[in-house]
Amino acid sequence: MISNLFPVWPLTIDPLAMVALALLAATVVGELFFRLLGLPRLTGYTLVGLICGPSLLGWIGERELASMRLLIDLVLALLLFEIGVRVNLRWFRHNPLVLATCFLESLLAFAAVFSVILYLGYSLEIALVVATVSMATSPAAVMALTGQLKARGQVTDRLLVITAFNVAFAILIARVVMGYIHRSYGNDWLIAIFHPVYQLLGSLAVAYLLAKGFYLLRRYFDPAREQSSLMLFGLLMLTLALLQALKLPALLAPLLAGVVVKQTDPRPHVWPLHFGSVGGAMVILLFVMIGSSLNWKLFWLGGAAAFVLILVRCGGKLLGVVLLGGASGLSIRQSLSLGACLVPMSGVAFTLTDDIGQLFPAMNAELKTIVMSMIFVLELLGPIILQRSLIWIGEAQTGEKNGT
Repeated sequence: MISNLFPVWPLTIDPLAMVALALLAATVVGELFFRLLGLPRLTGYTLVGLICGPSLLGWIGERELASMRLLIDLVLALLLFEIGVRVNLRWFRHNPLVLATCFLESLLAFAAVFSVILYLGYSLEIALVVATVSMATSPAAVMALTGQLKARGQVTDRLLVITAFNVAFAILIARVVMGYIHRSYGNDWLIAIFHPVYQLLGSLAVAYLLAKGFYLLRRYFDPAREQSSLMLFGLLMLTLALLQALKLPALLAPLLAGVVVKQTDPRPHVWPLHFGSVGGAMVILLFVMIGSSLNWKLFWLGGAAAFVLILVRCGGKLLGVVLLGGASGLSIRQSLSLGACLVPMSGVAFTLTDDIGQLFPAMNAELKTIVMSMIFVLELLGPIILQRSLIWIGEAQTGEKNGT
């Protein structure tokens, strides 16, 4: 009995305490990156996650990463809903070439990555998946950095719209690709056709319910207040629970709901950045968790292919923007900056790859080697390129651009 009253040596530390320690280290290192080097805090968060993850120190283990998947989905849902609310479809009536740019840069990135993957000898299914996830620009990096820099201007506005659209394209095309893989692996045409249709229509229905729920909250509560932010978190958590129960993609409905809210309620939607301090902490958690999921051993296996794919992906996006930039009202400098801003790739690519890998285990090893190697590079360098591009074009409006 007495032995139960005192600690047993050596001490056993709860894994959640190690996660908390990693988050504390990420906050400190991110701030040092920013203040001493003038680099985005996001890069520091990711680097700490990588060091604390299973492939290095092991402070955050595989079990903790698996249990955090719902939180990753929640943070991405929050950011996608927020970015969706900033997309004004009426803009396309006045400048349809902005919409054309969304299609062209996504198409060129898809085609470039798809062609190179096939050339490297991978299967058609692997090529389709990698090309699809490569279309998506990281909404987490875009929302976090444009918010921290208080970026305003033509490049920033178009960046938000293009990011929203190419994430939507990636999610939708991933459903079609999954249908094709169903047919390829199981020769089941019914699943191949109806599974993507069910997921799209189901996501639209849930998006409508989420938008209606937001209207009710907005009618009775001020979204700019912290308690309202917590209610919105609750609404998003309920939405994710419903999506999970219906076996629908976690990320499409929140993005569509944000777009619906913007088009049907033209009043300004103002709330604390990422729904307040709780949301800000969860964004840090997102980058630490994605960083922890990276594996330097996989990078050694797929790093050479990853660098080639990153180059052609970025080249496709840059070319798509530059080709239509002048005709849509951008200078060449603005077009180059916007193309560079589309480089980050992380959370959405991670979740799509993880979902497809779980659904088709035979593809999982190859997919993770390629995509996680790409994320390994772009999770660290993407935010830096995005930050420097916004500063170069002069749309960063805060002292954070100078590291002060």
